[in-house]
Amino acid sequence: MEHKERNMQKDNCWMLAAILMICGYFVFTSCSSDDDVVKTSEQGAAIRAMLKSLDWGTDTTYVYGHKTPDADAVCSSLGYAKLMRALGYNCKAKVSSATNRETAYIAGEFGFSLPELKSSVVPQTRLILTDHTDYAQCVDGAREAIILQKIDHHVEGDISNSNIPYVRREMIGATCTIIYEMYRELGVRIDDETAKILLAGLLSDTRNLSMTTTQHMDSVAWEALVTQLHLEDKVDEINRKMADAAINYDGMSDSEILLSDYKDYEIDGIYFIYYGEGTQAVAEAIFGPSLRTGVTYSKENLVRKQIVPKIIEILQGGR
Repeated sequence: MEHKERNMQKDNCWMLAAILMICGYFVFTSCSSDDDVVKTSEQGAAIRAMLKSLDWGTDTTYVYGHKTPDADAVCSSLGYAKLMRALGYNCKAKVSSATNRETAYIAGEFGFSLPELKSSVVPQTRLILTDHTDYAQCVDGAREAIILQKIDHHVEGDISNSNIPYVRREMIGATCTIIYEMYRELGVRIDDETAKILLAGLLSDTRNLSMTTTQHMDSVAWEALVTQLHLEDKVDEINRKMADAAINYDGMSDSEILLSDYKDYEIDGIYFIYYGEGTQAVAEAIFGPSLRTGVTYSKENLVRKQIVPKIIEILQGGR
């Protein structure tokens, strides 16, 4: 009798274990659909395969955001360089010009180091570009460099994608959100330092999810990063201080203020608007006859660095 009871107890234990295993399976798989699991696995595997196929060379590959970098440019380059290193690739983030005060504030608040300044690169340097897609905003020398990847969230610019092995462009609020997605897809753990870096760029470019460019994926990344860092009660204050730092011009010269958030663009056809005494003569000397009062037009591809010298030449010639 005792032997029979012991067997029954043993059978019951096995049955209970089986039930728990089945329940555990359904709890686990209910977190995401089968389609999501397969999609993530396939996409991550495809990206890993692509990365292995790149011509990495033997030197360091530099990861750059745009010139006059804001927090998303700086943090996306930092976050992506860390991701590439985690996968075994020799990558390092750099900045091509000085960072702004908002970026300096959040780096100090979160305790991460900013990239070193490297204002130009030599031909055949291998680059990864984040948060920009125009050569005018690239580090000097980018046209002669080898661009391996481009990760961006802007409208397509003049950097041809045909010669870049991997391009990822999503029209969302921040480049750091794209990089958050890629960590998840590639199965690379986001440690707290990386979470702070990615959140900093996300806060800056979406202004704490308040910008009209903010998309659902930005909100998903924000929620995950804020929760990981236990910043639920602090994130609004951090965002306000970032905004304050962004418009803090104390001690800056007029030139520094003017150039603190500028970007160069190369545009096919430029309307040049003029106003004031003597400006029509200067504008027409450079661009030709006015289309109408106050407006001239150029069919050339021009950037600020081409326009300003022409203006100076005309003004100095009239002295």
